[in-house]
Amino acid sequence: MKKKILASILAAGMVASLAACGGSSSSGGDSAAASSAAASSAAEATSEAAEAASSAAEATSEAADDAAAEDAGSEDSETDIMYTKADIEAAADGLGDWEADYDMAISGDEAFTWGYIDMGFKDTFTTKIRNTFKYYCELNFPNVTINEGDGEMDPNRQLQLAENFITQGVDAIILDPTDADGCLGIVELCQEAEMPLVLVNAIVHTDAMNNGIGFVGSDNYYAGQLEAEWIIANVDDSETVNMCYQRGQEGYDHTELRQKGVFETLDAAGYNYDLKAVLISDYMRDKAMNNAEDWTNSFGEDIKVIPCCNDESAMGTLQAYQAAGLADGVSILGIDANQDALQEVKAGNLACTVFQNGLAQAKWAAASAYDACVNGTVETKGVDVPFELVDATNIDDYL
Repeated sequence: MKKKILASILAAGMVASLAACGGSSSSGGDSAAASSAAASSAAEATSEAAEAASSAAEATSEAADDAAAEDAGSEDSETDIMYTKADIEAAADGLGDWEADYDMAISGDEAFTWGYIDMGFKDTFTTKIRNTFKYYCELNFPNVTINEGDGEMDPNRQLQLAENFITQGVDAIILDPTDADGCLGIVELCQEAEMPLVLVNAIVHTDAMNNGIGFVGSDNYYAGQLEAEWIIANVDDSETVNMCYQRGQEGYDHTELRQKGVFETLDAAGYNYDLKAVLISDYMRDKAMNNAEDWTNSFGEDIKVIPCCNDESAMGTLQAYQAAGLADGVSILGIDANQDALQEVKAGNLACTVFQNGLAQAKWAAASAYDACVNGTVETKGVDVPFELVDATNIDDYL
């Protein structure tokens, strides 16, 4: 494939080069005709070259996309954008202890079309859920067609996508909401259209959630609570422990819940700490790094613990503290159990992370949508997927 692409580009270049050299010197009308013919030939050759280059670029892009998809779904290694194919295949073979309470088909042959509205294709964890969802459906709901939409971290864009999917006549919509309040219009739109709707990963503030509209996700307060429990168990507070906190993007319900889970748990335990600063990372590594750079400059070695709203923020914090030569004196905690964060826990550079089971969320979101479609009901079912603490004591179970 790569050789053919390269050959096309070289051939186009040669044609263009020959065309440019085609007008030889002569006199009178023959010269004008020759010049005109040469110009025409050059223009045609240039056009052909442009077409060849365009085709080559498309082929290169397609090859890159195929390679990325193949790599993301490799049998042997999990990535930050997809679980291993082996793990996804195993998910339909049986149920874990906590899964046994849910009575839904986890595989089936009926044909449906679903619209999947992601929070944003640039978000690592939601991309991991979406890619896993697609592959799970490919294996276990092979006759389901999935149309994807990039919510672009914008509830208005997500609303447009929902409107488009309803117009297209999909059988169900799966939504990873960008904003707990801003996505209420999508819920109302689906209810009015009698469209089955499954919320995955994040909630919408509506009385209909888990009362006609299923939420497949995890208790984000508990994620923060697990971070706090690790701090209480591992960081001595006989002297005041100075902390900073990396907060997620405003508008998300899980932003508030994760922060409350940390500090309400610490307060309830009477933990001796001083929260020096809270800055918004928007769940993004680069913003978290900028925040942490400010802290290294403002507080130096004084900060001992930094709980973070997610792993991307934890990784940005770690990079800033490593660059400042202060990483050994601070405990940094994350949420999601992304692969790079797990490796840093293994290396002893991150204190812990909290495993958010995106594979289970993808699996049960698909099962909930299929259950509604195959039973001909607008109502969908919810699933509570538990968080799990990951630190040095159990890291090998997650790698």
